[in-house]
This record gives sequence, C-alpha cells and structure tokens, in this order.
Amino acid sequence: MKSNNKSLIKVSACFLSGLLFFSSCKKSQLEETEKVKKSSLSMVASASATVTSPEIRVLSFNIKHNDAADPQSITERQGNIRQIIVDNNPDIFGLQEFSDNSFESWFIPQMATLGYGVYYDESAGMGTPKVIFYKTNRFTLLSSGTVVLGPTNTGTWAKILDNTTSLRYFVANSHWQFDSQSVRMQNSTALVNAVNQNNTENLPEIIFGDFNAQPGSDEINNLKSGLDIVDALGDTDGDLTFHGWDATGHSKIDWMTSDRSMSFTSWKVITTSYNSFWPSDHWPVMANFVPGIFGGAHADANGKSVNANTKFWFADINGDGKADKVYWNATYDSGRPQIFLSNGDGTFASAAVVHTAGASTATTTRYYYADVNGDGKADEILWDPTLNAGHTRVYLATSNGNFSSTVIDNPEGTSAGTTTIYNFADVNGDGKADKIYWNGTFDSGHTRVYLATSGGNFSGTVVSGAEGASTTAGSIFYYADVNGDGKADKILWQPTLNSGKPSVFLSDGDGTFTASTSFTDSGASSASAATGFYFTDINGDGKADKIYWNAGNYLGKLKIYYATTSNTFAGPYYSLRGTSQSADTDFFFADINGDGKSDQIRWNYAENSGELRNYFAK
Repeated sequence: MKSNNKSLIKVSACFLSGLLFFSSCKKSQLEETEKVKKSSLSMVASASATVTSPEIRVLSFNIKHNDAADPQSITERQGNIRQIIVDNNPDIFGLQEFSDNSFESWFIPQMATLGYGVYYDESAGMGTPKVIFYKTNRFTLLSSGTVVLGPTNTGTWAKILDNTTSLRYFVANSHWQFDSQSVRMQNSTALVNAVNQNNTENLPEIIFGDFNAQPGSDEINNLKSGLDIVDALGDTDGDLTFHGWDATGHSKIDWMTSDRSMSFTSWKVITTSYNSFWPSDHWPVMANFVPGIFGGAHADANGKSVNANTKFWFADINGDGKADKVYWNATYDSGRPQIFLSNGDGTFASAAVVHTAGASTATTTRYYYADVNGDGKADEILWDPTLNAGHTRVYLATSNGNFSSTVIDNPEGTSAGTTTIYNFADVNGDGKADKIYWNGTFDSGHTRVYLATSGGNFSGTVVSGAEGASTTAGSIFYYADVNGDGKADKILWQPTLNSGKPSVFLSDGDGTFTASTSFTDSGASSASAATGFYFTDINGDGKADKIYWNAGNYLGKLKIYYATTSNTFAGPYYSLRGTSQSADTDFFFADINGDGKSDQIRWNYAENSGELRNYFAK
C-alpha cells in the first residue's frame, strides 16, 4: 500500500434474428443507469462479443516495494511474482510499486523472454512507477503517457492496438494515496480528467490499479460517475484484495474496471501462495474482457410513460424489417393501442398510429403481437377471459402500422380461466405464428398447439404435447428458435422445477417437441422467482440466445449465453449496458433497427421521465 519516491529513467520497450419474445421481463428489485454520453464512436463500435470473441486477460498487481519489515525481501519474492504471470498468462498486466532497481533490472528481461513489451515512466520523480506490460505478439503500443494525480501519485496510460481484431483500447494503471482520503479524492478527480483528456478518440477504456479506496467511498463513486465505469470484480459484492501477509483478506482496495463499451466473461482475485509464501501483501486481480454486446443508449422520448401499469410490446407491424413499439394502458386514450413506428435509429415516430377497434379498458385484457397470416407483418391478438366467451380475437396488420377494424374470432383453444397462458410462435416453420395454450390445471399441464392456417385462423385440431408439460403454478413458457432450424422451440422455466434450469424442448415441426439435454444443462439457471430469462437472437446467427437478469444479483448486469451449433449455450458474457438493480425495470429484446439482431430496450417508469433507453446489438 505505501509507496516510496524514486526518479530513474523513462523506459519504453518493444498489447436473438430468431423469434422475438414479445413479453416484458419479470419484475424483481437503486438503479445503475448509464449516461447517454460520448457523441463520437470508437473503432470498437462495429465489433461485438460473440462466442468466438478473443478475450483480453487483464491483471493488476501491487507487488509491494522492498521493506525490511516484510517476511521476505523482494529479491526472495521475485520468482513468485514472475510465477503469478506465468500461471495466469495475462495479455495485459499492470504493476504498482515497481520501484526497486534490482527487481526492475531482473523482471523486465524476464517478461521480454515471455513475450511482453513494457511501458513505464519514472521521469516524473514522484511515487513508484505504474508499469503496463502487454504481449507483443498480440498488441502494438500506439502511444502512452504519464500523468500526475497528486502530491506523490502518478498514473500511466497506453493506447494499444489488438492485432487480432484491429480494435484499439485505452488502458490506465494508477496507485492512489494510502493514508489520506482527501488526497485520494484528488487522485480520483485527476485520473478522470486525465483519461478524458488523453482518450480523445473515445476508445474503450480499461482502468485498473491499487486505488486504496473501499467500495462506496466518495473517491470510488467519483471515478465511476466521471468515467461511467463498472468494476468487473463485483464492487460491493467483490472479494477482498489486500491481505497484509496473512491468509485473511482485510479490505478491497484493488480495482479492475472498464467502461460500458466492454463486456467481461470472468474475474478473480488470485489468492495463490508458493510454499506458504505470498508474492506480495496484495492479491492480484484479473478479469477477462471482450468487446461490448450492445452499443450506447439511444434516448427514446416518443411513447414514454411514467405509469407502472403501461404495457409495451415490440414487433414489426408495418413489415419493413424493424420492430415497432406498441403502447397500451387501459386508462389512457380509452384503452386504444398506440403504435409508434421505428425510425431505425433508436427512436420511434412522434405521432402514434391508434387502433380503435382493438381498444380495451379492461385490465384483464391481454395483447399479443405476432405474424399469424405469414405476410411479414405482426398482427394484433386480443384475449380477455371475461369477454367473448374466452375466444382469442385477431386483427390483421394492414399498412402503415395499423390493423384491420374487422376482427377474426378464434373459437379453438378458448379459455375463461385467468391462469391460462397463451403464446404465439411459429413452431412448424411455415412463417405463420401458431397459437399455444397452457393452463396447469387442464389437460395434465400439456401445452396445446393450434397450428395457424390462413387469414388469421387456427386449426381446430389440437396437438396436445406431454413433453415439457407442467402442472406447477408459475411456470413460464418461452418460444424461440434456439437451434436455428427455422422453427420455434419451447423453453419451460419454473424456479422450483429441474433445479431452476430452463428446460429446452426442440420443435419437431408438427406441434410436438423433443427434450434437449445439452441446451437444458448449459447456461444460467435460477431458483429465484425474481429472475427474468429471455431467449432472442442478439448476434444475428439465426439462433436465439439466452439472457439472464436478476435485479438483486451481479449488480443488475445482464448475463448473455450464446446458442452454439452444438446445441449448448456458451457464456456467460456480462453486459454492462443498461444495468439495473430496480425491480421496476422492464427489459425487451427486438430488432428495432432492422439489422437482423435483437436490440436491448430498457424501461423504468420512475426513471428518465418515463423515457425508454434503446441499445443496438453490435
């Protein structure tokens, strides 16, 4: 933690378009909303994380300068410090307290042998050098610099090119004052200013170091808000990092952060000792980063709502390949659905198309939007268990975002039961959304499929499926094409069933399904009813991916699991866009810009004056 002052030399050497899931997320429980910031785009803007994205393993380590009071001298510890690098094989790593001449002279050639180049600068003459190493076979150092952060504190930064992806990143390593919070606040503010002044291209940022600051402190909050960064180590949920030469951690003061244009796949505090000796009085911290999954926020002011009872859906109503926004509130405009057509840029038309014939002021009414007649436009399906003998009623999409005023009554698969759940999805791959009925108290909990015929009608012959049946209340069914064969598959999740795993059943093409153990046993599970799952194609490969969100877990981050060709979900990828720790947040996923990938839509009636925030899949 404590640093000494030296002045040596400057050294620079030679780093879901599967089926849309049209319901809102499950509500669960302070909101961590990102700023709509950075008007210019960095080079990473066109890249995204995928199941094959090369990770960048980044490590930060305060190696502790030599001190006679330590159990071992740095000369005795240097082999173990080197072994930390060998064992964890980071692509980029930064050291703090890199100050002892003999160690520097030994360590830099050791790292060169392992394939690392290095940047550090001691010419500022204050504090210990903050060194950045990078693998020369993967990265090219483009530019770098040293900044003064306080009376005895400095930091280093580097712009590096990833030769494997041609993407560029801004990396910063710093060490803040150990014995004064007021100086740490000065360090924090100076670092924010330095990053903003030197990262003029708005490159994705990876900011790490020994900040000597606890989670929730003013200096950490200042850093997070000033750069809009997120700690991969879990922040308040993170493990302790300073141990002071014993096996019990005392505080979390080492940080590994990035801005929200990045995602990460894993993190760890490295608690390795060698023959009962610690390499340092700090444990190294490490995270594996990948490019972001979603782009920055687009403010969506048209069709907003501050009413918690408002419902939103996203579906392509006018057939232009972009999902439009549908807004409904039983107490607004006589219960008429309001359609806001997508502009394709993250916003929607200012004037709504109003569907009078489909109006309802009953809170028991349920709406669905899916293409039941196969013309490429999502139709409106209305069901109310208390009206029309429990029939579903279809209004076919016409043109310009509207629906027919003539209703098509569906006598098959009726229900007057309030616990009945309907879904509409193309399970046989003919381009028309079929009707799926489920009620846990009826037909042994089977899902009952009525195949779409023509003109907004459905077959009178039911396909009653025992595979994936449930008689348990609270069961949730999702329908999305997870294996990319053009047919919507069935996913069943109930927190108390199957150890909380969403069970996947692949479509047979005739209304029946077959269990997929490989899909079921991969990706996230949850035994909490506060969790929301989504299945949608976010990388445009034709297979619906799995998304997990729980406001109370992972600081409200979304976890992405990509569907693979081997019928598994690979991940997780932790997305930092639109994170939320509020139970009042709803997420939706739909292709609102027409590029074949499902975008993230986020709404919380109590935030942003009820505006939505939209994030394009990258």
